[in-house]
Amino acid sequence: MGIQDRQYYRDDESAPRGFDAGNSTMITKIVVVTVAIYILDLFIGGRDHWLMRDMASGPQDLTHPLFWWRYLTSGFAHDPTGYQHILFNMLTLWFLGRSVEAVYGSKEILRFYLIAIVLGSVVQALRQYLMVPQGEWARCLGASGAVVGIVMLFVCNFPKEKLLLFMVIPVPAWLVGVLLVGMNLLGASGVEVSLPGSSDRIGRVAYDVHLVGVIFALAYFKFKWNFGRLVPAKFLNISKALKPTPNLRVHDPDGYTDSDAEGDALLEKVNQHGIESLTARERKILEDYSRRMRQKHR
Repeated sequence: MGIQDRQYYRDDESAPRGFDAGNSTMITKIVVVTVAIYILDLFIGGRDHWLMRDMASGPQDLTHPLFWWRYLTSGFAHDPTGYQHILFNMLTLWFLGRSVEAVYGSKEILRFYLIAIVLGSVVQALRQYLMVPQGEWARCLGASGAVVGIVMLFVCNFPKEKLLLFMVIPVPAWLVGVLLVGMNLLGASGVEVSLPGSSDRIGRVAYDVHLVGVIFALAYFKFKWNFGRLVPAKFLNISKALKPTPNLRVHDPDGYTDSDAEGDALLEKVNQHGIESLTARERKILEDYSRRMRQKHR
């Protein structure tokens, strides 16, 4: 079984590096852009925080196609009345998202994140439009749905990794996933639940948006989706034609038979025991193996 058949591998700049994701930059860029928008609103938004309000989405936008862009921009807006909302979301995204980016690659993680934002915003708007009286409609803002999706992808890829629950108690990632799903199900059913940094709807908690993020991430992982493959091949060929051709040595794939088998065995070890179970030598072998496979399947 090759690395491309494993859950760790996707077709762009990914590598099975677990927590060692220092070269991953897309998550950091998302955090920087989101925080910059929040700070910009503090300077130009005024007392009514018009920038955040205009970026937020709601059911009233469903019937106005010119405002459908809000179902994306709402994921980059956060509660302007306090910092807890954006702080919790961005810290969670930064700490866990970089490891997920190392699995799927920077381009694919961006695609996943943006689609998760739109899905959560649209589902929340549809639910209100169909089930809530118009006078009680609430606008939605925040990245919590997409962040929850990233957290669930982390749980699926690294179920045995230790995370600090409430920043204190070390627990396996799978338990965090179970608690996250359970608390949001309780909240959606009407039980009072306190989730830090989760006021996606202005003044309320958007449990429905969180659950959309959970379902989307589980489906993405289960069915091994890759949204990069949705791009028509002719566009990929055009982009490749515009890139300068590097001078590469041609390798004989048969010469890697033993190394491939060893790399495959190390991937299985990571799957069973986590990335920290590898020695320094094994990590180097796995990185070399991943690099060869990415070159082979480009």
